Amino acid sequence: MSSPVQDAGNVAVEKARHHEIPWFLESNIIRWALASLILILLWVVIAFFSRSTIIEVIEAFIILSTEGDSGGFVLADHAAQSLFIVTVGFCVAVITAVPLGIAIGRYSIADSVLGPVVEATRPIPPIAWIPLSLLIFTSLLSAQVFIIWIGAFFPILINTTTGVKRTEPVHIDVAKTFGASESRILTSVVIPSAAPEVFAGMRIGFGIGWMCLVAAEMIGSNKGLGYLIWTMQQVGWTGAVIASMLVIGLIGFLISYLLLMIEKRLLRWRQEVAV
Repeated sequence: MSSPVQDAGNVAVEKARHHEIPWFLESNIIRWALASLILILLWVVIAFFSRSTIIEVIEAFIILSTEGDSGGFVLADHAAQSLFIVTVGFCVAVITAVPLGIAIGRYSIADSVLGPVVEATRPIPPIAWIPLSLLIFTSLLSAQVFIIWIGAFFPILINTTTGVKRTEPVHIDVAKTFGASESRILTSVVIPSAAPEVFAGMRIGFGIGWMCLVAAEMIGSNKGLGYLIWTMQQVGWTGAVIASMLVIGLIGFLISYLLLMIEKRLLRWRQEVAV
């Protein structure tokens, strides 16, 4: 049950948010209409330069979804392959980046030892790791998972570290006053405080990992959305290229939206989490 102080704070937040939004954007219908208009304008620009009509793109989408490509794979097969690889790489990135980010943000010795290593490797673009990954890993699948891990790892790590460092010292001091152990401080104070930053890093990391996967599939693969775009470009089928690009964008949007919904459900106490 929320206290009167919390209720008053929530009302104040909602009022402040209400005044920040122009009156004509308060309706969800208007927001979606404006977003659709922007997408249509973007499509007009793309169609002008690519010389491909929306009918051609729809036809390409139907053909790829039903008949498939020259290898016999339909669009769903390519999407499933890409989703599988990015899910594995993303999960590995979360499992490794979150604990490491907590350690770097919480303990000065970890920050002093691992911080320079992170700062030295972080500026290297994930795409630059593709040739090395192909040389290191004998399996193409392992190389692609590695690229996803590289792309998603650093945003999650940096955001987790930042969230831990932003934990209010007074909250930690209060926990220590009541005799809380270090593990209890981590689980009850530090991690909940850093959770919003961690989720933000996860959304950013997934987006970067998704883009890296498409690039990795273009270089070496026999299935996947990136591979599909590359092969369709080779045969000069512009409609299929654009259709595949739209599928990539749609999947990325849906996954990002799903992560935001999970964040909003798990962090109900944080009023500023909104869709």
